[in-house]
Amino acid sequence: MAKQEQQPPAFVIAAMLAGHLFRMMRTAKLMSLSASNAKGVAARAGDKALGFRPITDFIAEMANDTIHYATKINQLALTVSRTAVNDLRTLDAAQRFAEARDQITDTEQAAFIDHLIQQANIKRAAINTETAEIMLQLNAQLDEIFQRVRGSTIIVSNSRTEASRAGEFQKYLDSIADSVELAARNIQREISECRKLIESLDTPDDSCRNTSDYRLQTGTS
Repeated sequence: MAKQEQQPPAFVIAAMLAGHLFRMMRTAKLMSLSASNAKGVAARAGDKALGFRPITDFIAEMANDTIHYATKINQLALTVSRTAVNDLRTLDAAQRFAEARDQITDTEQAAFIDHLIQQANIKRAAINTETAEIMLQLNAQLDEIFQRVRGSTIIVSNSRTEASRAGEFQKYLDSIADSVELAARNIQREISECRKLIESLDTPDDSCRNTSDYRLQTGTS
């Protein structure tokens, strides 16, 4: 039987998420540059590219919104990383308490250790609640980006229609439409990868969620 692949720790997943967000922001900045270039071409084309100007505004707005929300997601990912490390430290402490508890026969000392284990469980429960709330925020921010990028298909189609009326400037405007289409596709791919990582964060490995010692779950001797 093939050995099941172990899920990376949450802080590693958060780092991977940050990598996808960096590529997303880089693509959005290129999209913003395309919008600036399009405005320049439209200005030179004059009345021939009159209908192209509102399109450039939409492209620039979409790029700026993507950068804005990707930045917020990256901040949330950093929070996930910190809470994940904190959770691992708390789990390690709880396991050490449990090991110490096995060596103690004094009732008063045992009760104190059980109290420490219980406190560790309470802290981990709070961390898990915080992480769950962050998951909701992460998905909400990704939805914001997706909703904006989804409209790029119509924008690219309109761009090509307007470019066809721009005479000798058509090839430049067509090139800009192509770059926007590619950028939107790349951003959608990064969103898909981010969603996969967030889903894995939302369903942690059981080996990381619990410990083998029942006292870490019950706080009893």
